[in-house]
Amino acid sequence: MDFSFDIPPLAIGLFEASILATIIALSLFLTRILPLHRRRRADKAAAAAADPDAADSCGASIIVYSNDQAEELAALLPSLLSQRYAPGYEVIVVNEGDSPRVRAAVESLQMQHSNLYLTYTPDGARNLSRKKLAITLGIKAARYPVVVLTSAGAMVGSDRWLGRMMRHFSDGGHVELVLGIAVADTDEDSALWKRIRSFDLAVDTAAWVTDAIAGRPWRGVEYNLAYRRDTFFRNKGFSSQLNLRHGDDDIFVSEIATPANTAVELSDESVVTVPGVNTLRAQRDRNVQRRFTRRFIRRRPRLAGAAGWWLYLAAGVLPAVAVAMQPANGLMWLCAAVCLTCWYLAALVWRNAITAMRGRRLLLSLPFIAAMRPLRKLTGAAMARVAHGKRYTWE
Repeated sequence: MDFSFDIPPLAIGLFEASILATIIALSLFLTRILPLHRRRRADKAAAAAADPDAADSCGASIIVYSNDQAEELAALLPSLLSQRYAPGYEVIVVNEGDSPRVRAAVESLQMQHSNLYLTYTPDGARNLSRKKLAITLGIKAARYPVVVLTSAGAMVGSDRWLGRMMRHFSDGGHVELVLGIAVADTDEDSALWKRIRSFDLAVDTAAWVTDAIAGRPWRGVEYNLAYRRDTFFRNKGFSSQLNLRHGDDDIFVSEIATPANTAVELSDESVVTVPGVNTLRAQRDRNVQRRFTRRFIRRRPRLAGAAGWWLYLAAGVLPAVAVAMQPANGLMWLCAAVCLTCWYLAALVWRNAITAMRGRRLLLSLPFIAAMRPLRKLTGAAMARVAHGKRYTWE
């Protein structure tokens, strides 16, 4: 191997471009990561100092959407009914259609809990989103000024979940919408490419959460969302999207959210876990749904985040191209090693953010998974275009 200092100018330019791309990508990554860390520290400090029995917030109505999920309700409802929340709350289960199994699961708990109710959508509903109809019925039945939405498929791990979501609401306060996060159970996913799916879910969540923290809210998640009833009715509910099967979280949030009326809650107690949310099929279905509904979102996400991933991919490819010009030149390999070391370290800044979003802890595979993200997004967009999904209510 030749260790001469004879490096072609083009190769020098490629190495310099790699370092520059790494620096810019790192800067764009930090704009996503640092606000997330600051907010998590603030929310954790507030959670440690809060009194769960304080009655300084308003009452809450928890709306639980169910699609004949009796077993899931049996697991979820005890944790909801044991919440420590002094101002008072109720739990309203809204099922798609009348289900004897769901009715039995709810009635078994109603004897001990007078604040638990059940309603269901009429079986004859056609040409409208049954889920949006269910949520609307639940909100109309609510007697408290704030509704907190979740799903029968979710798992609440803390008896302070409701208090953490509701701490932003107060009588006469300016907050009308609180965005919580939902994470996957990483232990249940053992299929191929599990690390990639975990990484993408964590990064996607971090993207919209950071935008909301920065005053650009445009999305939420259906499993962990709270807003005022009068805000829902002022927006005429889901009237602008009744012909769409989905959009009750992202489209609706983009319609009602403003920098002044939206808060984000990231304390550990507020996190909801959703089994099965990140399997290969669930990820594929979610990609098709989100790709379709994003065209109706009023506030599109910025392009800076996507630019960071493309630059990071380029920063890893450029040194390899330079070495391919003179593979026998040892100094070329040394320069490539320096560039790739910087490239590798730049990806590690995502580790804590991924942990905060309850993703898998990655190390050796992290840079390669990160570098391939823009290509996965392109592939996902292409698949969403050709995939046949039920997008409208008449399909």
